[in-house]
Amino acid sequence: MKILALSASPRRNGNTERLLDRVIDGLESRGAVVEKIRTHDQDVFPCEGCGFCQREGRCRIEDGFAPIREKLIGCDGVVFASPLYFMNVPARGKALIDRCQSFWVARHRLGIDLFGNRMRFGVLTACSGAGYGPGGTDIFRGIEDTMTFFFDALGLRKEKSLLVRRVDEPGDILAYPDIIAAAYALGERLAQFA
Repeated sequence: MKILALSASPRRNGNTERLLDRVIDGLESRGAVVEKIRTHDQDVFPCEGCGFCQREGRCRIEDGFAPIREKLIGCDGVVFASPLYFMNVPARGKALIDRCQSFWVARHRLGIDLFGNRMRFGVLTACSGAGYGPGGTDIFRGIEDTMTFFFDALGLRKEKSLLVRRVDEPGDILAYPDIIAAAYALGERLAQFA
């Protein structure tokens, strides 16, 4: 089983990445092979809206997205970890997501099957410094919607997200051993699905 773990946090070893690492530990404890990619370290340019993928089902931009694209096709699951920036994914992670428009077009418009009938999963782990948005709104609503469409484009079955509030400063997540344990258990559970 090959799992792709995408960390959209610009901060190394912050709350988001620590949570992701525990999910990875749980996956690996059950025999999964996990590759972690930090989106902040990748040369993935934003989508240019050029329309090339509308005709070809793939992106024409030649950058760091091409090897990630192949990994997204070949993996059995994706764990996407992100801090919350204005209710969504930070810019470099969002650039990668936007470039996956080519997957959506291939799948839903051109009828190209890149994934076969494999059972594949997608799961989001996200951390926020705030508890709730203005007026008590759910601060994770935006990122959850983004992930629903992102995972659909990749032919992934979206699993229940692990969402953590009030972890703003580096290391705050360590004050919540129950959440750290839940992340490990999530990895173990995901390993059984793939």
